[in-house]
Amino acid sequence: MNGSLLAAAAGLLSVLLWLASRRRPAPLLATTSTAAVAALNRAQLSLVQQQPELPQSVVGADLLPLPPRGDARQRRVFLAQLQAQLAGDQPQRLAAIRQARRWGDPAALPLLRRGLRDVDLQVCAEAACAVARFRGRTPSVASASGATASPAQLPLPRNVARTR
Repeated sequence: MNGSLLAAAAGLLSVLLWLASRRRPAPLLATTSTAAVAALNRAQLSLVQQQPELPQSVVGADLLPLPPRGDARQRRVFLAQLQAQLAGDQPQRLAAIRQARRWGDPAALPLLRRGLRDVDLQVCAEAACAVARFRGRTPSVASASGATASPAQLPLPRNVARTR
C-alpha cells in the first residue's frame, strides 16, 4: 500500500471520529415546555397592561402657581420646585412634567428632556407632548441687519443653492 494512501485513510478516519464525537444541539421544543412559556408570556402581558390609577391629589391639587413672565427670581424658585418634584416618585414626576408643560417656558426644556428618558411611560408621553411645542424653527429669526426676517426671506441652505 502506498504511503500517501495510508495517510489519506488515517485523515479520513480522524475526521469521522471527530464528527461522531461532536455534541449535537438538542431541539428547542424537546427541552422547553411550551405550556410554561405561554404561561410566562401571559403573566408578563398582564403586568404590562395594568394601568395604575393616579390619586386625585396628584391630578389637580399639586399644581404650583406659575411664576409671572418678568420675575426672574420666581422663575428660578419655580424651576427648583420642578426639579425637586422630578426627583420624587412617579406621581410627583408626572405632576412636574405637567406643570412644565402648562408653563410652556423654554427654561423648562432641560427638565422636559429628562422626562423623555424617564422609566415611566406616562411621564415620557407627557414630556414628549410638552417638548413638541418647541420643535422646529424659532418664531423670529434675526437677520444680519438685526431685524426679524420671514421664512420666505431666509437664504437657502448651501447644498440647495448649489443644485440650482
